[in-house]
Amino acid sequence: MDSFALTPAERALFQSLERRGIRFVIIGMGAAMIEGAPVTTQDLDLWLEDAAATELPLAAIDAGGFWISGFGLQPPSFGGEGLDRVDVVLTAHGLSDFSTEYSAASEQEIEGVRLRVLSLERIIASKQATGRAKDKAAIPILEATLAAKRAPK
Repeated sequence: MDSFALTPAERALFQSLERRGIRFVIIGMGAAMIEGAPVTTQDLDLWLEDAAATELPLAAIDAGGFWISGFGLQPPSFGGEGLDRVDVVLTAHGLSDFSTEYSAASEQEIEGVRLRVLSLERIIASKQATGRAKDKAAIPILEATLAAKRAPK
């Protein structure tokens, strides 16, 4: 997808996660953008298979950042310059378990980085299950994008 830009730190993080064998899926509106939906978002929702993986701090360092493992009500997160829009997701509403969704996710290449991206169908399911007003508002455009992708060319 030509119009989606990763920061150098995001590119380095995603490459390091892959190199270190840490499985992840891009979900939410960031995934919808990559799938071609004409939407905007302020973050990239990263669903990690294992948010306690010992390699996560090293992947963050590879990207010039750091890893906060989370505590109390504070979820785990990446920090550092260029990583501020990466949000770690611990619960993905309306979706199957991580392995099932990972297997079904498409593989996209963005700026030379391979990413697993949740499909529009599954993004819609998640938005419907979450039920927040902002998610409900996004569903019509996601459904229209999905219909356009399925239409005969």
